Amino acid sequence: MKDGYLIDTPAPGKYLSADSTASLPASKFYLPDDLPPSLELSAEVIEAHGRAMHSLGRLDGFWSKVDDPETAFGLFVYKEAEQSSQVEGTQVTVSDMLQRGSDSKDVREARNYATALRDATETLINQGRSRQQLSLALLQSLHESLMETGRTDDEDPRPGEFRDRYVWIEEEQQRGYGTAVRFAPPKPEIAVSKMDNFEEYMQHGGYPTLVDIGLLHYQLETVHPFVDGNGRVGRLLIVLMLIADDILVHPLFYLSSYIRRNRDEYTDRLLAVNEEGEWNAWLEFFLIGIREQADEAFTRAKLLLQLREGYRQEYSDAAPSVQALIEALFTEPIFTVSRAAELIDMSYQAANKAVDRLEADGVVEELTGQERYRQFQANEVLGVLNRSQAEIPAPGELIAE
Repeated sequence: MKDGYLIDTPAPGKYLSADSTASLPASKFYLPDDLPPSLELSAEVIEAHGRAMHSLGRLDGFWSKVDDPETAFGLFVYKEAEQSSQVEGTQVTVSDMLQRGSDSKDVREARNYATALRDATETLINQGRSRQQLSLALLQSLHESLMETGRTDDEDPRPGEFRDRYVWIEEEQQRGYGTAVRFAPPKPEIAVSKMDNFEEYMQHGGYPTLVDIGLLHYQLETVHPFVDGNGRVGRLLIVLMLIADDILVHPLFYLSSYIRRNRDEYTDRLLAVNEEGEWNAWLEFFLIGIREQADEAFTRAKLLLQLREGYRQEYSDAAPSVQALIEALFTEPIFTVSRAAELIDMSYQAANKAVDRLEADGVVEELTGQERYRQFQANEVLGVLNRSQAEIPAPGELIAE
């Protein structure tokens, strides 16, 4: 956080003195300007925007060619939930969310994220794809779905409510000498008042959609209207805006992976907008992320589809229970025999035989080592989701096949 109050800089806001009685470990907080800023988009931003739109168009076009995209690619909401959770410093994986049993708070909140994304997408589709469907009430509902009530007032993120106290963002000091305040968002009453302008711009915009999304993401992170969970709500809103503006049909996209890989640059770019007015640098960074993640989602979707088609061919002469279970692996790749029976709508005995067949063929693996309450995992399905970005081919390689 810079010294001074940014009075003589091109920053889209300024620092104001904090109340002397405030429980804030800083003497000032940031007051952002309303949206939209007056921008002259650089050539680099315009080029990045075009590339991002191209990649999103290819992704959406691929989705539209699949007969049952929600069945084939339903696991992608868990991938976004995993990556969003890991941005917050957890180690939650897709497998953690799918396994049944005792859960940690991190796993529950990651699972909540997947549910919130799925439910909000369904609401948008049913009520009509329009920015008018995006509101402060929706953001508060998402927050309520995401967060769990804390055990004490200090720990309580107040699910679904805007904050009523100061918050601040800390960073490790150089050479490991404790922490320092990196950024102090506006005091609570100002933060709440800023959200009216946020809603107005969210619904009406002013720049191309992807630029609007980048501006809104910056503003939400800067205003920080919730005690906790602002980043998760902001990352959910990215996907919902793509759907509301008909750029994507379904949530086959997860920007959180890019943010996690580039966490330091992400926070630096946001702060540079606050203090230097570096809008173009932030927007270029953001749009590059949109393109990279659209390409990655396309590749993983293509690999999942190829894997499913290979299974279908391999088991084309197998019993109906086996064929049905093959399809179910792409919906729930971790399951018990009882759950398999529910998924394929057959008897326990039929499901058990199908599981035994796929286990013998190495398609699924038993995880517990127990005779009872066995749990199985489809390693190849999860492998497509879990491979690092560096381990998957570029979209062009798959298109050429």
